[in-house]
Amino acid sequence: MRNKILIYGANGYTGKLITKEAKAKGIKVELAGRNETAIKALANENDYPYHIIELNETNKLEHLIKDFNTVIHCAGPFSETAIPMVEACIKSKTNYLDITGEIWVFEDIMKYHEQAQKAGIALIPGVGFDVVPTDCLAGYLKKKLPSGTSLELAFVGSKTGMSRGTAVTMAKNISKGGFIRENGKIKNVPLAYKIKEFKFSHRNQWCMTIPWGDLMTSYHQTQIPNIKVFSGASLKMINKIKKYRNLKFLLGIGWIQKLVRRKIENSVTGPNEENLKTGKTYVLGEIRDEAGSCFKAELITPEAYFLTAKTALSSALKLENSNKTGYLTPSQAFGIDFIMEFENVERIDWA
Repeated sequence: MRNKILIYGANGYTGKLITKEAKAKGIKVELAGRNETAIKALANENDYPYHIIELNETNKLEHLIKDFNTVIHCAGPFSETAIPMVEACIKSKTNYLDITGEIWVFEDIMKYHEQAQKAGIALIPGVGFDVVPTDCLAGYLKKKLPSGTSLELAFVGSKTGMSRGTAVTMAKNISKGGFIRENGKIKNVPLAYKIKEFKFSHRNQWCMTIPWGDLMTSYHQTQIPNIKVFSGASLKMINKIKKYRNLKFLLGIGWIQKLVRRKIENSVTGPNEENLKTGKTYVLGEIRDEAGSCFKAELITPEAYFLTAKTALSSALKLENSNKTGYLTPSQAFGIDFIMEFENVERIDWA
């Protein structure tokens, strides 16, 4: 069996964190991407082999990845980059992982389920903070209350900070508005559609609905028909979003998208080193059934990007000895207690 791991888009903020995590653990990986200067510098710094390649170099890409057991795909926005890599992985019979949180990317990749099974590989998008903790928590809640028909997930970080790739993805998708799952169907709703104050273990926090990947992954895993995902936000930010959400169409205009992306790329760098090491993320989940029964639980994890480096690399290592194939959510592939395997993760039952 091939036991090599390729990190594509390794020079991005999260790709660098995964590379450093591999180096710290003594795990041999190889790096790839299209930015020769950045990839070469990162490879030299960590003493890893590297490859310079564009995703549209189809034949070259397939030839490269056939020598690897797994690709960790880190180059976003994934709505633009995921499918070319998925198709190359299927042809090369190489497992595919990514760190997306974009709901439609999960659905797009899901369409390749049967092809992946025939190729004998796994397709597991969302092996970072998007969506490992929430996916595992959803499965845990469903186990506690199998009759559950409604699920709410909410999260907030103790520190602030966003990577350039995440910021670009958010700007790209904001023109689409928000989404929830209602009666088994994805429903398009306004941004900040629902506002709710959640009682996390460290503080009470106002949160707003966001179009998170669990609208796809948690539904696929649990079949709970009604799902909302919330993210912590200040009331000032929530009110600002409400004020301007009727103008969201502007961000769908091509030239405005380019201006926003250029500004983000020149200004956003991601959480600093101190926040990465000391920050925490709190994930709260509540499941209810039609009879009125309810169960709540909370996960406390390390900072989201810090955790992503660990969960993504661990996912790749687990696939070296796995016979799972086809499209899978992280908890389907590795179990609902996968998140509990990492240091400084705590799960609290609030029922």
